[in-house]
Amino acid sequence: MKHLTRMMYVSRVSGGVGDDELKQILESSRRKNKTLNVTGVLCGGGGHFIQVLEGEQDDLFRLYGEILNDRRHYDSVLIGVASIKQRLFGGWSMGYLSNPPEMMEVRRKELIAAWEGRLEGSELLRLMKRFLEQLGQGSL
Repeated sequence: MKHLTRMMYVSRVSGGVGDDELKQILESSRRKNKTLNVTGVLCGGGGHFIQVLEGEQDDLFRLYGEILNDRRHYDSVLIGVASIKQRLFGGWSMGYLSNPPEMMEVRRKELIAAWEGRLEGSELLRLMKRFLEQLGQGSL
């Protein structure tokens, strides 16, 4: 059985990853995500990535396994995985939001604190939506 799922994780950007590598990440993600029917958004700034992915649960877990092996980031924390009824990013194979370093640091700390509190189900979905609304001032 297929399960539509949303996943959120945070990580730190490896040294030496600049604009050119970020463009490569986005281009390859968009191609791969289209083939997997995965949608989402990558938020970056201040040496941090925060990413939300949506798709079939099995595809997301395999994809996250590949993401963990990517040398362009480290210290990844899976904030949460939740079943969803519909996508927030149905039209985006991979959107991107660039944010000021201080905003990303605050958001990362909030998300880690929520993870440490082990939010589940509807609480996790509300946290993800609130985070995205707060970042929604950027360009997707």
